[in-house]
Amino acid sequence: MEAQQKVYKQKEAPLLRTQKKPKRILRTIAGLFLLLFYFTLSSFALVLYGPFENMRRTVVGAVLTSRHPQYIEPFYSAETLNKYRPISMETMSEGTMHAGNFSQVHDAGIDVIPITTTKYSGSLLVIKDPKRLHVAVTKDLGNVGETVSGMVKRENAIAGINAGGFYDVKGKGTGGMPLGVTLSRGKYIGGYQGIAQPMIGLTKEGALVVGKYKYEELQKLGVQDAVSFGPQLVRDGQPFLKEEDDSWGIAPRSAIGQREDGAILLLALSGRGKNGIGASLLDCEEVMIENGATVAANLDGGYSTELYYKNEFLVEPSNPLGERYVATSFIVDGVGK
Repeated sequence: MEAQQKVYKQKEAPLLRTQKKPKRILRTIAGLFLLLFYFTLSSFALVLYGPFENMRRTVVGAVLTSRHPQYIEPFYSAETLNKYRPISMETMSEGTMHAGNFSQVHDAGIDVIPITTTKYSGSLLVIKDPKRLHVAVTKDLGNVGETVSGMVKRENAIAGINAGGFYDVKGKGTGGMPLGVTLSRGKYIGGYQGIAQPMIGLTKEGALVVGKYKYEELQKLGVQDAVSFGPQLVRDGQPFLKEEDDSWGIAPRSAIGQREDGAILLLALSGRGKNGIGASLLDCEEVMIENGATVAANLDGGYSTELYYKNEFLVEPSNPLGERYVATSFIVDGVGK
């Protein structure tokens, strides 16, 4: 009997050792999880309440301009939130217009300028003849939006960038209705006409108009294509925004500008893990001024940002689901159209 018990004990010993291994592994995983949780919580607290004011302004501003501002609101008082609340896209000068008549410009050239930094990358498309630029509107207006590449192909254009903001019809989130007054090739698309709104438009002679205007004022200026968005970035070749205005955080960005010779600048900067973390409004302002913009304005950004040229993305959408359905885009007509 004693011999049999020894045999049993010898057989049980290895089994007990193997039972201990899963427990050690579980304890190790649990310890790593707690360490990660502590690190995340500490970093979050450091950003929200630490001494790094610029970092806090960037992070809080980014959340407040996202679709989920409620995630940050419980951590601050209303007074503090107002301090970090992003500037309005209506931050524009009254009656700003890039003076000039470019009806005699017939240069069909288009330049592609790559933009590369440690924070973001992107492209600047330079369209020499500004009269080639027009606003395209979703073909299912009032229902659902359309992709920028879809608008470019449908209009037989050569390039396109997302343009103004949009309403989500019935909460579908598909960009079926443009935000504010919208004009396309001289046709009134929609929007309330009675109040001054942040406008980005082009006259028949190719001058880029940026500022707050009523519809009747746009008509007097001869604006043929327009969307409502902002804020303004450049006026008379000088920065329009101040450092304290840069409260939109870091994200993919789109912008439009014009040089003194009339050339249109279409800028798209990537972010949210797509070739960088993203750009601020001041980043866009800086790029525009460095490339000779005398006037410039911010366009809709985030998941809407993209730049499409010759059937390829110079800057592809950051949206993991692909191109976003938007209400409007700025498109560049092909030569001879």
